[in-house]
Amino acid sequence: MENITFQKKVSKGSRFNQIYIPKEMENLIEVGDLVQIRLLKKQTEIYYKNQKKLSDFKEYLIKNIFSNLHKFSEIKSIFITGSFLYKEIYNDIDIILIVNNEKTHLEESIQSLLTEKFNQKFHILLFNEEKLNTLIEKDPLIRTMLNNYISDRKINLSNKRIIDERHIRFLLMMPEDLLELEMSSKIFYDNLKRLIAIERFLKNKKLDRETILAQLKKEVNPKLLNKIEDNKEINDKEIKSLRNLLREKIINIKKTLENE
Repeated sequence: MENITFQKKVSKGSRFNQIYIPKEMENLIEVGDLVQIRLLKKQTEIYYKNQKKLSDFKEYLIKNIFSNLHKFSEIKSIFITGSFLYKEIYNDIDIILIVNNEKTHLEESIQSLLTEKFNQKFHILLFNEEKLNTLIEKDPLIRTMLNNYISDRKINLSNKRIIDERHIRFLLMMPEDLLELEMSSKIFYDNLKRLIAIERFLKNKKLDRETILAQLKKEVNPKLLNKIEDNKEINDKEIKSLRNLLREKIINIKKTLENE
């Protein structure tokens, strides 16, 4: 984007978007002269959505990420989401991109550029605008993810809610696997949050992170909750109690779907 150039004849008047010639150059550049304009640096703004003010360092980092992503003409909008926004120590930076087209190797090129520039881990999701709005309407996980974010421009995303039974049943597949398969304790934590988000979506309740975590704290023993959040080892008795809670939620979600 920084390589954008255009040519224009110098004019006199007060038309909108007029380019002003510095006073000291008035004798060098006159009306009718053909000049070339080149973008040297794109002004970068950030917009908050349901998000507490970040530190100066994080804002500086986000602006630099946006500035580098603006080099890709395919990118229309950028969203920063996830743990980077609320944790001092984070594993990666989650980025959702609205793109004009999901060109082959675009994600790979973006990942490579960001990793090289910032030496951080990035989790990147690419969507065209129609697809993202469709997902927001029917997917409680994407809806939760975009409940709060920081973006590079103001944008209106869909507020419509559609209950797609097939899609919800697809989202239940991972929690259902946990009823049988041996996995790390953090997977239990993530899937309990997933099920709470699905429950609340079906009941048309708030999907902000704080509310989901507050419900999780009410339903899981605090010591056990700390263990699974930190991915610590859990015993058979604890696994059984978590699976019972998962099973109960899956059954209740399926009943809600049947009633819908």
